[in-house]
Formats: sequence, structure tokens, C-alpha cells
Amino acid sequence: MSIKMLNRRVYTLTLLTAAVSLGLSGCSDNDSFSSNIDDNTYAADIQRTEFGIPHITAKDYKGLGYGVGYAFAEDNICSLARELVVASGESMLYLGTEGNMASDVFYTWYNSPARRAEFLAAQDPEVIDAVTGYAAGYSRYLRDKGVANIDPACANAKWVREITIDDLLIVYGKANLRGGLSNFVGPIVAAAPPAANGVMGSSRMRSVEASDPVVESAPAFDMSTINAMDGGSNAYAFGSEVTGTSSGVMYGNPHEPWEGVQRFYEFHLTLPGELDVMGAAQQGQPFINIGFNKDVAWSHTVSTAKRFTLYQLSLVNGNPMKYNYKNSAGVFEQRDIEAVPITIKLPNDQTLVRPIYLSQYGPMLAVDKVSGALPAWGTYNLAFTIRDAASENPRALNQWRSMNKATSVEDLVDRMQDIVGLGFVNTIATDRYGKALYADISTVPHVTKQKLEACSANAGPVLGGLIAADLPALNGSTADCEWGSDTDSPQAGIFGRTNLPFLIRNDYVANSNDSYWLSNPQQPLTEFSPLLRRRLLPFLGANPVDGVPLLMRSRMGLTQIADRLSNKDNLGGNTFNLENMQEVVYGNRSYVAELVLDDVLADCKDKPMMPISTGGTVDATAACTVLSNWDRRNNLDSQGAHVFREFWSNVDFTETTDDAFSVKFNVNDPVNTPSGLLINESTRTALGDSIRFFQDKNIALDASLSDLQYVIDAGRNNEKISMHGGLGREGVFNVAQSRNRIIDRNGVKTTTTVNVDGTYGPIINGPTYMQTVTFDDKGPVVEALLAYSQSADKTRPYHRDQTRRYSAKEWIRLPFSAGEISKQAVGNKIQLRE
Repeated sequence: MSIKMLNRRVYTLTLLTAAVSLGLSGCSDNDSFSSNIDDNTYAADIQRTEFGIPHITAKDYKGLGYGVGYAFAEDNICSLARELVVASGESMLYLGTEGNMASDVFYTWYNSPARRAEFLAAQDPEVIDAVTGYAAGYSRYLRDKGVANIDPACANAKWVREITIDDLLIVYGKANLRGGLSNFVGPIVAAAPPAANGVMGSSRMRSVEASDPVVESAPAFDMSTINAMDGGSNAYAFGSEVTGTSSGVMYGNPHEPWEGVQRFYEFHLTLPGELDVMGAAQQGQPFINIGFNKDVAWSHTVSTAKRFTLYQLSLVNGNPMKYNYKNSAGVFEQRDIEAVPITIKLPNDQTLVRPIYLSQYGPMLAVDKVSGALPAWGTYNLAFTIRDAASENPRALNQWRSMNKATSVEDLVDRMQDIVGLGFVNTIATDRYGKALYADISTVPHVTKQKLEACSANAGPVLGGLIAADLPALNGSTADCEWGSDTDSPQAGIFGRTNLPFLIRNDYVANSNDSYWLSNPQQPLTEFSPLLRRRLLPFLGANPVDGVPLLMRSRMGLTQIADRLSNKDNLGGNTFNLENMQEVVYGNRSYVAELVLDDVLADCKDKPMMPISTGGTVDATAACTVLSNWDRRNNLDSQGAHVFREFWSNVDFTETTDDAFSVKFNVNDPVNTPSGLLINESTRTALGDSIRFFQDKNIALDASLSDLQYVIDAGRNNEKISMHGGLGREGVFNVAQSRNRIIDRNGVKTTTTVNVDGTYGPIINGPTYMQTVTFDDKGPVVEALLAYSQSADKTRPYHRDQTRRYSAKEWIRLPFSAGEISKQAVGNKIQLRE
């Protein structure tokens, strides 16, 4: 695959390092950039405020990046250093038992020098300057501190080194794949043609030997990431109709893993006369990803749109390395599958060579590793390959910089439509003028409903099975099934601005990882490609639906808005402001409990002896008394929340269907349907198992959530910080999720987040950079929180300080103006020059 670019000049991959490194020095508020500083040097001032937030001022984009890179390294150097190892395909060389051969093969192939050069050539000059500066700042910190004196988690590690722009390009390349190829690392490295002595076409043909160590190391395929089912990002934007002022109000609540590569970092960038923006970005990023400036505030949630399609190839008889293809002129051809040898480094000067197989569309795919029901390469004379639109998108950094400069939500939309650089997210925003925006203006393959139907029909049952599993799949044997194009698109093969949904309103918009359809129930959006939806089949055929059941968390989000606007929540009035919005979003209501618990309790009162899956029964009387007294929230003092959580985890329930309910989904009442839980032997056993589980662990049925759910503070001797929140599957707005465990219940394997001792922790996935924003005549008014805190380094004072604030449901007023920054200043301003 190549990245298509228009009129971009190519830069070399060499970081211009400075000849002189000056020491750090404190400086007063009156200090400014010296007029004799050469244009090619790096210069940044860094003033930290409370909770370790760096405010970076510079005279150019190099300086901004320099300041961010230095500050980030000071707080999180191990995280980015480790990601550089993984993204460069050197985990086996440096990370010991944590290394992964399949990952190394894949990322060594993907982040090739040619691809990095193409990516760099697509960047705006200002972006190149900022990234160059970031690498220089990170490296400056490492030189100044010395590798022996950094975070003990990676001090003296061989893989911690100074970096260049080339290294950061590798990180960006890997990050681009989140919605596509990175989910298929295992099936891609496992793909191999039939063995030479095999019989092509046999239904028993395997694509690769089971003993292959590279295949064995490959991560298992997980559809939940592609379908945006895990996690729990939420965002609200309120316009002037519901704020009671002329300005908007917004809440952003992205949920990401609390460990590793997707770590957010808070900072403030000021380039006088050019840029003044604050918020958070993921590691390695020199621009704000989620944040605010003086006019606009925005957040993101993961979009349901598909970033890729699979292609089914019809192999040439007797040759699994060729496939049949009818070109655009109607001429039949035989096209080659190319084997590209990839060499990865292993310890002790050893290497491993492994091929990645490529078609015209992209890497070949062992679909039997996606599902055992799918055919291996060569079975039925078929093979599969994948094309990922986001992997061909080099514009994300340009997009962030442009968004940072937006002056209104209308201007924000124009900037997103011009670049179409976002890879996998929705955007929710408001502005000082009282507008609310929802948009899924992101990189989506140009596959219409008509093309998806035509290119999956009459091509055998496998394509239909893939689409039924929500994996878009097309016939790869004809040019007619190549991705289309829009004249207003900046990238070949993706939808342009006119075919991507957005909505601007004066009341509100919301999103909680559902599709674009119902960002406001008063104005549903329809008629866009099925690839922008989580599910595919319901939106195909002669009578496609407008919508399918929402996630329980989406229903909770919309219900909270309705309750606030009607004062059903008893918070007073019927408008949104920062204070009552914060109360709403910290409410931790369990929507599922509000929906089904009365039915469960009625059944329990009538028939309290509940079956358990291992045989026998358990008396549920005491448990149901606890559940009847439970406040149906997931607050620290909520008693019985754990019993309901385990009950609902045991219920056979799929969020986007209505099979578990007596009142079926009604597209005209999507917030309130489906409803009416079907009480049967299965649901009764789910409750019985929940009760018996905690009884066996000697955990009180009326235990408070604060006793069970926690985060670890490694900087204070692994002290536990109690944590509120629940699971998205329960319809809890603030997701708090510990590591998944697979358990076997009478031969049926299910996933749970409860530990073997009956506790929930440590939390590894939940709210990250949360911001509540409005505007007054002086500028943005912002209270925010980074739930896991600024620093992963347990020796830093900013390791768990904000986490304790989050546990207490408190917020931090973010300083934006010079006066506010001065009042919250911590330590001396640092003047960096190089």
C-alpha cells in the first residue's frame, strides 16, 4: 500500500540537532525570548502550575514542540521510550518476556523507511518543526538527567535513548492503525500460502503450521475494539438554548487504558499571535488532541465507523500466489501476491526472517485466525486480504494543529472537512457563541450501501458471513469493487466532506461511542454509508432500518440530559451549567438497574430460591433486600452495586439487540426501548451465581463499592485509592474497568472483570482527560481532571494527585490567562535554550 499525496514536498528523515546545549536556568516573569537567538535553535519557557501542568511559551513551532517533549519526558519518559521499541519492531530484542515476535514482524514491515518518508512529506512545515522540536526536547531531558537518573522503571535500560523525528514518525504510524490493521496483527503475520505438499482447495487445508512461534505469539483477534464496545468515552455539548447564557457548555470524558501507549498528557501551548490552546494529547503528540482555546472547546469519542474492508480473492487454479482480477477495462488478469521478507532483531545478535504477503489491496489475512469457521488460505480456492484507509492517512498531525486554531464550531467543521485527518473518532464541540456540534468527519473507506451489497452478493457464503459479523468484505476479483472516490476528498478511496455526517444545534448533542445516528433524538441523521455504523446487516437490503438499539451507556447519557432539562434530577432549574453538569456526570447511575431491577426484585419476592449453574439453589432473600435498598448507583458508598454487576455480567445480553427484553426496540422511541427484562431460568441462574460467588469469597452482600474497587498508588507503598464507577455494559457513564479474566462456567467461557478474591482492581481503563468548559467575557472557564494524573513515574509528585481528586469527585480549575497561571505557578519558570 502507498500513501497518496498531492503536491507535497519530501523532507529527509534527519533531525537537525543543535551544536550547543545550554544549561537550565530559572527566569522571572519579565524574561522573554532574546532577539539574538538564531532561528534554527530551540527555545521554550515552561511554567508548571498545580498538579504538574506545563504551560509552554515559544517563539515558533520548534520551540513549542521542544517544550512539550521536555516536559513529557520529565513525567513519562519510560512510556514513550517503550512505545518506540514496540513501534520499531524491536520488542524481542529489548523487552525480554514482554517482547512479541508477531508484533515485531508486523511493525517492522509497516513502519518501513519508504512509508515514513511518505508520511513526512505530507506534513505541513509547522508540523515538521513541532515534531522536530518534540524529539529534541525529549532528548534534551535525557541528556540533562542521564539515563541512570530517570524514572526507576526504565533507568539504565538499553532501550532508552535520545530520539529523532524519524522515531516519532514510527509512533505516529502505529497510532494510525488503531481502528484497522492493528486489530489484525495476528491474522496478518499468520497468513501464509498452503504448504507445497498440500492439496489446494481442501476444506482441511491450514494456512500455517500450529507450531510456528511467530503465529503462537500473535495477539488474539478482538472484535470489541473494532466495534467500539469496550471503554466508555462520553461527550456532551450544550448550546445557548439549554445553558441559559449566550455561550455553550461542554463535557468531555474520553475513556482510555490507564497504562501504556494511549496515555494522555495535559499541557498548554502559547505561540504569541499564532496559537493559544490547552488540553491534553496522547504521548508523542506536539498538539492538543482534546481541549479548548479562547473560542472553542472540543472532545472526542471513538467512532463506530469501519476504517477498512476485507477483500476476497479468487486464486488461480494450482497457484496460491496468484489471483484472478477483472480490471476497469473489463480485461481479465492474473495478479501476483508478493512475499516481502521481514527481518527482526533478536537477542544475542540473532535475527528472524518472516514474510509478509501483500496483494494490490494490502496485507494478506489468515481469516481462519479471525474465526475458526472461516477458510484458510487456499481453501475453496480463496484467500483474503485487507485494505485500511487510516493506514493511508498521513494528515492527523495537520488536523490537530488546524483544530487547535478554530474560532467557532462552524470554523472547526470547515477545518475537519478540508483535511479529513481524524482516524477513528467522533468530535463533539461547543463555542463561546452558544453552538453545539457533533461530527464524524473522519477517514472512512468510500464504500456505499449499493457497493457493499453488489460486491458481497454472488461471491459465496464467506463474504456474507463476514458482513454478518460486522466485518465489511468485498469481492476482490473485479475493479468494480475497488473503493470509490469523492472529488472533495483529500485522499483516494475515502469519503469526502459531503458524505460525512455532522450536526450543529442550539440545544445539545451527545455521543457515547454509538454511531452518528442519534446525537440528538430530535434530529436523527441517516442516509450515510453503512460503514459508519457498528452493525452492517440491518442497514442493507431493500428495507434498511434507520437505527438499532443503543448502547446502555448512550441511553444513560441521553436520559441524564432529559432529566436535567425537566428537572427530574431535582438539581433545580432546567438548564446546564458547569456545576450541575458536573453533578450529573459524576452521578454514576446504573441505567440497567433503573431499567430491569424492579422486574428482578418482583421475581425474587415471588420465588426467592435461585438456581446456580453448578447445581442446587441459593436463597436470594437477603441479597434482594440489599438490592432493594441499593441506590442504583456506583458511588463509593453504594452498597450492593457489586451484586448487581455480577448478576448483569452473567446475563446473556448483547447491547445492540433486543433479544433479552419483552418490549422490543422501537426506532421511534430509541432512548426507552428495548425494555422489560425477560425473567427466565437463565436470568434467575445469573442472580444465583452472583450471590453464591460473593458468599464463597466471604464478601458481604451489602459491602460498599469503596471496599472493593480501587487504584494502586505505587508512590505510596501501593496504597489503594477507592474508585467509583462501573461498567459500560451496565449503562454506567463513568466506566471503571479492571483487567478482563476468562472464566469457565460449566464449559461456557465468559469474560469478567472481577478478581478471584471478589474485588475489582486495580482499575486499568476509565476516564482520562475530563474537561468541563464554558466561556465568559474574559475567555474560557474550565474545570478539568486527568483521572490517572500527569505522571506514570511513581517517584514524581504528580503520580496520583489528580487520581485522589477523581476519587473524591473534585475538579481542578485550569489556568489559561497569564494572571491565572501566575497564581497557580509551582516552582520557577524554566527557560530552555538549545
